[in-house]
Amino acid sequence: MVNHYRPPVALLYIAGYLRKMGFRVRIIDVPMKETVRTKRFNANLLQTLQGIEDQMVEQFQALRTKIVGITCYSSEFGEVLHMARRFKALCPDVKVVVGGAHSTLYPESFFEDADRPVDCAVIGDGELTMHELTAAILRGQTDLSEIKGIVYYDETKQRIVETPRREVAEDLDAISFPAYDLVDMDYYTTPSPYAIKGVLLRATHVMGGRGCPSACTFCVAKKMRKASGGGKYLRMRSARSLFEEILLLRERYGIDAFLFMDDLFTLDKRNVLELCSLIRQARLDILWSCISKVTMMDEEMIRHMADAGCIQIEFGVERGSDHALQLIKKGITVADVIRVFDLCHKYGIRTYANMLVNLPEETEQDLQDIVNLLTRLRSEVVAMNTFFPYPGTEIYDLWDQKFSREDLPLLSFAHPRCLEILKRARFAKHQVDFTEWSRVNMRKFNKLWPHLRFYLSGRYWRTLLHSTHKASYLQGLRILIREFVQNKF
Repeated sequence: MVNHYRPPVALLYIAGYLRKMGFRVRIIDVPMKETVRTKRFNANLLQTLQGIEDQMVEQFQALRTKIVGITCYSSEFGEVLHMARRFKALCPDVKVVVGGAHSTLYPESFFEDADRPVDCAVIGDGELTMHELTAAILRGQTDLSEIKGIVYYDETKQRIVETPRREVAEDLDAISFPAYDLVDMDYYTTPSPYAIKGVLLRATHVMGGRGCPSACTFCVAKKMRKASGGGKYLRMRSARSLFEEILLLRERYGIDAFLFMDDLFTLDKRNVLELCSLIRQARLDILWSCISKVTMMDEEMIRHMADAGCIQIEFGVERGSDHALQLIKKGITVADVIRVFDLCHKYGIRTYANMLVNLPEETEQDLQDIVNLLTRLRSEVVAMNTFFPYPGTEIYDLWDQKFSREDLPLLSFAHPRCLEILKRARFAKHQVDFTEWSRVNMRKFNKLWPHLRFYLSGRYWRTLLHSTHKASYLQGLRILIREFVQNKF
């Protein structure tokens, strides 16, 4: 509910697959109209979220459904339980199923309360499990022990039951496209600088693959991988499947650009090159971006991506020295970062550098190393992120403290009180004010000219001229100006 024009992709995938298998599906989705994070926005956020929740409950009441599914991050745990209770109060017989990261990592937590408003928690990929579970519930089946990949409370045995883990779905092409028609795609494709960061485009998010091979200590990817039931955890959709989805989004919803939102789009070089070839052969005048890791890129790939319309790549750089990178098990070196950033600039691809502070053993020299490296990289977009010990990360698991359920909402950066966590979870050795340091350096390294240079380029203006929704850019321009003022002043 608090993402910038990002559709609920997980729900769209599950809805698409259930519909493919013959079930009627609806998605209750109430977008947040206000997107620029002003002081007024933050001050009114909790009230806004309450209003959104009320609208969702109202829509649920009109559906008369037998099953409702809710996706859940750890920061949303309390909200999800509260929503489940409201659903049950209106319809005591409805079956509430939860999925997502928190459900995968801590499924038993949904059954700790005496009233148990959640009926079932799904572990890992949700499509195949949700299909079997939906079919069983609609048949009136009460014994769910044969359905892999779920946790539920057995009222007869008075205990929590965890079934064997389900192997991940290896053939992602066979699942189905997301059910885009079940949400307001005109809203989710509003021209904004949030999909391809810093570039005003009518864009949306596409999932190219699933899974991440890294073991970064600040990320839940390693534990999520361990929680899966086996099989090929790192999976990519075929180039042909991705190309067909891009065509559908272009023709049906008029997108001018898209972002591959998965953690490591360039995992399969051959697949990336094939997709680039399909885009070029079709003369598809569309711009795009992706997220990658510097050790998973070479000059040939970067050149082909640039030729096929890739204008920006987002990297998790995080630290400014090899020693600091080794401490967080990042699996890259400063030399790797410099090499790939230079190649991106050589072929006209903008770079987005994510940096991370408040990590264990961090010193003031580590902060200076970050500044030194960013000065060398000349990245067009820089994000300074403060680490919070999210449940499921290695740092959290080794931490001598743990969060209570009441603390979890504060893990959302959108929460007005999120900085309170730093009072308890400061890992750095130094006493530098993270908020001020990040503010100063965000302004220092996010310069105006690199953004203007792209907006003045022929590639951008050609995209605008070919857009089938030119008028919508006037609305997006207001968002861009407000975001610029918010970040610079």
